[in-house]
Amino acid sequence: MKAIHLIAAGAALTLAACSNDEMVQAPEATPIGFDSYIGKTTRADDATLSNVKNITVYGYLGDAGAPKLFDGQIVSNSSGSWQYSPLQYWTAGKNYLFTAVASPASSGNNHYSYAWDDARPTAIEDFYGSGTIGFDNSRASGNEDLIYAFKTATTPSPLDAAPDRVSFSFKHALSRVKFTFKNAMASDAYSIRVYDLAINNAAATGNLVLGAEKPVWTVAGSTVLELRPGYFSPATGTAANNSSVASGTKFIIPETKALSISFKIDLIVAGNVVGTYSHIERVLPSVEFQNGYSYNFAAEITPENIDPDQDLFPILFNVTEVEGWTENPDVPVTLE
Repeated sequence: MKAIHLIAAGAALTLAACSNDEMVQAPEATPIGFDSYIGKTTRADDATLSNVKNITVYGYLGDAGAPKLFDGQIVSNSSGSWQYSPLQYWTAGKNYLFTAVASPASSGNNHYSYAWDDARPTAIEDFYGSGTIGFDNSRASGNEDLIYAFKTATTPSPLDAAPDRVSFSFKHALSRVKFTFKNAMASDAYSIRVYDLAINNAAATGNLVLGAEKPVWTVAGSTVLELRPGYFSPATGTAANNSSVASGTKFIIPETKALSISFKIDLIVAGNVVGTYSHIERVLPSVEFQNGYSYNFAAEITPENIDPDQDLFPILFNVTEVEGWTENPDVPVTLE
């Protein structure tokens, strides 16, 4: 089988966090309010401030044995302000620890779960969230982002003014992958079309135990993630000579792994398909995928690798001879 070398480039997703909350005069009891900030991304399936409408909040006091204050509380974005009911109120002189989980899925959210962990950190500055997030990518089909956040707060005693809202800066818990194919056929006569692209061996399920600055997933099983028809740029999936076609993105559970992909390539001349080549379970370089990183696997499609079974051989020409003239006998001509 001919090799197509795909090089993975990873880039961290940038997370933005800022607060413009105004201080207001505290009533007798000040409610605990929430704000949310999510990393800017480039696709509709990614979690953004515009498409995440609900976050699920878990929180407790830092005192050992203190009760849960927020146990799966849904906090919803209503006209740009995050609201929940019934309200809970700050207590003076306490440490608060919050964890939040969210997805841009419009309904259901049955692809992820959360399990409590009541362990309190020795110092709240060492708090990086708590509990275990479970994720089922066989349900999400690689189309749903997953984000989480953590925050601490300490109230003074006495509590004379309303504390700021709890401002969450969400992190992407998954990795994001895409695939780029460059037409390197070295001939302006040929275009390529890439389609039926699938990741064959993405982790099916995983658990992320929060508590470390860089938590690591444990994974299980395997699932196929298919990129939908038309899920390419350009949308036709075609690329002229020296141009590229890029797939859309899929979310995978991070692990150290050599992904396997399958795809088809049409070789096109003057709008006509002259060859179709099926690449089955092509193994990519092993990558240590990380939470919140996006990876682009880039390949050049050449005459040597477009056909997985053999090279394409160019049609070449040569001139070996130009025939000489055959001398015909003289033709007598009588002039009168």
